[in-house]
Amino acid sequence: MLRLVHKRIFWGLFILIGLLAVLILRLAWVQLLLKDRPVPGAAYSLAKMAEIQSERETVLDSGRGRLLDRSGKPLAGETVWTAAFFPQEEQPVSAAGRTDGEQPLRRLATVLGATYEEMRDKLQTMKEPFLWPDPAGGGKVPLALTEQQAEEVGRLGIDGVSVLPYNRRYDGTASGSQWLGYLSEAGPKEAKRSPSGLRVPLSGTDGLEKTLEPLLQGVGHTEAFAQVDARGNRLPGSGIQVRAPGNPYYPLSVYMTVDMKLQEDIERLAVDSGMQEGAVVVLDAENGDIEAMVSLPLYNPLKIDPAGGQWNNRALQGVIPGSIFKVVTAAAALEAGVTSPDEPFFCSGEYGKYGLSCANGKGHGALTMAEGFAVSCNTVFATLAERLSGPQLQRAALALGLGRQVGWQAERTLGLPLLRPLAGEQPGVIFAAGEQPGADGGARVQTAIGQRDVRVTPLQAANLVVTLLHGGEVRAPRILQRVAFANGQTLSELPGHLAPAADEISPQTSRLLLSMMRRVVTDGTGRKLQQARWPLAGKSGTAETLVRGKARNNQWFIGYGPVDHPKYAVAVAVENAAPGGPHLATRLFGQVFDQLAGSSGV
Repeated sequence: MLRLVHKRIFWGLFILIGLLAVLILRLAWVQLLLKDRPVPGAAYSLAKMAEIQSERETVLDSGRGRLLDRSGKPLAGETVWTAAFFPQEEQPVSAAGRTDGEQPLRRLATVLGATYEEMRDKLQTMKEPFLWPDPAGGGKVPLALTEQQAEEVGRLGIDGVSVLPYNRRYDGTASGSQWLGYLSEAGPKEAKRSPSGLRVPLSGTDGLEKTLEPLLQGVGHTEAFAQVDARGNRLPGSGIQVRAPGNPYYPLSVYMTVDMKLQEDIERLAVDSGMQEGAVVVLDAENGDIEAMVSLPLYNPLKIDPAGGQWNNRALQGVIPGSIFKVVTAAAALEAGVTSPDEPFFCSGEYGKYGLSCANGKGHGALTMAEGFAVSCNTVFATLAERLSGPQLQRAALALGLGRQVGWQAERTLGLPLLRPLAGEQPGVIFAAGEQPGADGGARVQTAIGQRDVRVTPLQAANLVVTLLHGGEVRAPRILQRVAFANGQTLSELPGHLAPAADEISPQTSRLLLSMMRRVVTDGTGRKLQQARWPLAGKSGTAETLVRGKARNNQWFIGYGPVDHPKYAVAVAVENAAPGGPHLATRLFGQVFDQLAGSSGV
């Protein structure tokens, strides 16, 4: 029995030694005889393939969905040509310290706005592929080449330098399009779920980038790569290759209602006007679509300071409205039948209680209710407020789309339980929570002239005008209109809808208010707008507020034009202006409409 066991051990060892011998002979044959033979399906010999350590790549497109304006102009996700640098087949500098292709390299440096030394050193120390950065973008975005620059870089034929298409999310310039939002590095949980394949995936943190995140994620990134050897040099003849998901449906394209040229024009007007903080909203008078929504101060989506607050969209944030709220008070009084446009009043400049007076304590004398609206007489509207109850004021405000969120939304759309693009929209305030609305006479009077606890967003204010233009029917301002696949096929149309309240303002009251708004321009606080290219109508407002203990004003002007066939409703809110200064909101309102008239060919 023992001899049988020894015999089995002997033959087991004999077979094992035989297998090792065969393996050694095979390795020797491969090393000595096959090392220079090409590998089937590859451009390199077996020995050269053994030198390959890895690929070096750079991302050209994260695969994130595009945001486009109504005409298809890129808002987030623009494809540009850029210079891509990859490891070279040979070291760029010879032992003598001279560059073999010095003249092409000098020319490349000139084209890219760099020095020759900077370009040479960059190539010498390069370990990974990179896209030449744009200094204006703080080095966070690649330099976008003009067509002429791209052609010249290509003609230079420098090893490892290629002109490739790059999809940049933002160009690094400041804008007033805070509704776009911004991106930040995804957290660990989000990164695990990210389909982009990026080592550091980004996700939407605010604005549309956040609310549309499920639609914008995409299915994978596009990258350019090169194969390198153990020394980090590109394998001879390997070239630069591009790898993409190859999905004809993704990334998705989301079309806005915004006209980006108009948006940019209004940004310039707002900055040039001297406005430091505030917003301008332009709505299509026919359907309430958002054509422009500008917020100041401007923000840079690539340089977000959480403490700075520039990324806040002031068009969606409630602020004290001042006398533009008299539209609501007038609507409530007309609907309740407690006044008429021709009712006579007398203003001595002082109301006599609640510490209320007209501007600068100057009396307007004898005037009608409509005239009081035109000159924004506090005495007239304090009197009306004392005839009304708090609930009547509140119902009128809600009926006109104030004190509640009115932005477009849809349930069970595009696979989402609720799609709310303007998720940061504040509802505003009419009366403070926890109080019986307007039970105190002084609180009711202050509310009626747009002070005390009242807060209105510029978007609500512009939409109030659209509501009057539609006879009291409240529309939901829309910023999305269509979602399309990458091949151009429409995935979903996103039609507009209404945002009704329990009560409505009657068409008759709406017409009266519109005619009174016209009188503001012809005979009241908006007389300077008579010089505008279109006949306009509107309502001004100046609200008193405190900012860090200092007296400041919010200036407003809301309205529509042209009067005979309204095309646009506009709200301008200039926040925290110094008291006693010019009414920037009125002037900017006129400039915006002149811009609109010009873009309409008038």
